[in-house]
Amino acid sequence: MDCRPWSRESKKKWKDSTIDRLKASKTVWPIPQIEQVFLPEFKIKSHINEYSFKSLELICNGVFGKVYKVEKLNSRGDLYAMKILEKSSVVCENGVQQVKNEVQIQSLCGHHPFIVNCPFFWQNRNQLFIVSEYVGGGELFKLLQKYGPLPEELCRVYFAELVIIIDFLHNAGVIYRDIKPENILLDDHGHLQLIDFGLSKWLPQGCHTSTICGTTQYMAPEVLESEPYYSHAVDWWSAGVLLFQMLTNQAFDKQVFKDNLYCTLTT
Repeated sequence: MDCRPWSRESKKKWKDSTIDRLKASKTVWPIPQIEQVFLPEFKIKSHINEYSFKSLELICNGVFGKVYKVEKLNSRGDLYAMKILEKSSVVCENGVQQVKNEVQIQSLCGHHPFIVNCPFFWQNRNQLFIVSEYVGGGELFKLLQKYGPLPEELCRVYFAELVIIIDFLHNAGVIYRDIKPENILLDDHGHLQLIDFGLSKWLPQGCHTSTICGTTQYMAPEVLESEPYYSHAVDWWSAGVLLFQMLTNQAFDKQVFKDNLYCTLTT
């Protein structure tokens, strides 16, 4: 048979068609369910992963995992707080949507000057990783423990910043539901920094929700009702409780408040 050399164009077409057939013949393995349920918020392959950071110390233990102070490698000593959650615990407690809401809300609202940003989050086979900016001023809770009642002028500043934070979140369609001194840090300039959006939820203005959650001491009465049906107003109740605590360094008793209110109204 007569043979003739292929032209460059023919070789290119043959090569391209061969590559396409090889790609099509590859087996596409399904993503494991334990990874799929956390998509798309928690990426499986990311240019930033757990090996991009050096652990420095344990900050605290959470419900689903631990929080570490870490340093980003190949940086100028940038510090972050890395929360590591066990997937098994999150799934068992039906907290999948909760952690997805957490990273969505914090990453989208983190540009606010009084909210801690959450620039990185990903997953591996067994764990979730949420990396937030590190705030080194300590908790408002520890400040109250150390100094007791705070000066009225300082309480006025802190409460004003808290009002700005809550108003921003509500206008963004977010209900926070866990305002307490443990979730408020102080930065190097003494300003408030809100952290831990684990109980936050997307909730448009004028809408209601019914999940019972929060810290009992700071929860509004309507959250604890037998048939809860509450709105963004519960955050304002919690802010008022926190202001009371900053001024007096005492635990707020709902029953005492109700009794005093009833006496005032009847007299």
